[in-house]
Amino acid sequence: MVRALTSSSCVAAALFVAVVALQGQQATWQPPDEQGQGQTPVMPVHQEPHHRQLFQSGPMRIIDLQIPPGDVSWFHSHEWPVFYLTVADSQTRTQVLGLEWGARARGAGPGRAGPPAGAAPGAGAVPAAPPAAPAAPPAAAAPRAGGAGRGFRPRLFSDVSYATQAVTHRIQNIGTTLYRAIGVINETQGGDEAVTEEAAGFTGKAESANRWFRIHRVALAPGAKASHQHKAPVVVLQDSEGKGLASGPMTFEFAEPGQWGYFDAGVRHEISNTGAGRLEFIEVEVRRK
Repeated sequence: MVRALTSSSCVAAALFVAVVALQGQQATWQPPDEQGQGQTPVMPVHQEPHHRQLFQSGPMRIIDLQIPPGDVSWFHSHEWPVFYLTVADSQTRTQVLGLEWGARARGAGPGRAGPPAGAAPGAGAVPAAPPAAPAAPPAAAAPRAGGAGRGFRPRLFSDVSYATQAVTHRIQNIGTTLYRAIGVINETQGGDEAVTEEAAGFTGKAESANRWFRIHRVALAPGAKASHQHKAPVVVLQDSEGKGLASGPMTFEFAEPGQWGYFDAGVRHEISNTGAGRLEFIEVEVRRK
């Protein structure tokens, strides 16, 4: 009996020592200093707190980038092409790891360039929880995302240079409003650019296209519907105020700019406008071989 108790005590002590050792090995989060040095760890973009991952399907990820005024992201790495839809704009600046703020380098990030280093406070701040994005319309046929009275139109753009040269940087919001962008990451070598829009399941000319993404706009009047079937996975992003549905094997509800839906390759889906005004969507074809 004594031997059994002694054995149990030894096992418990060994487990306690192992737990303490593992806890001691866990990485501690250390933000960078004013000069951008000393951050631990440097994480991939989808793990950076301001770039919240919303969804993943195989090599495709959807992220929601939100940086409140005065805040700054942690240094994070980009290794794959990404498409961005900016739904709330503000003035931003970027710092590539090892360089000064705003120094010219590939991979400057999704925000607009800001004033020289030192022009705004907040460098090295610990990330804060992002607030909800504001939305207000300009005087267009379909009111777009952005700030009230600013006449903002969402910007669509891709950075495919990450496929040939990875970059590690951080982004600071030096403006007065929230900066928000929905990103689609394609972690593949891309698709066949010779495939036409019609063969891919689209009608009309794409707004932009490259080896990794092809972007089409769908505009619907109240009550209108559009049915599609594509040869590659598609992310549907709401690009204006209004209400709608994207229906297929799953149904996605849309009520504000930046909301999203996803359909796999070969899946027929229907997009409908259930609101009282014109509604616009962006369909992002995530191209792969």
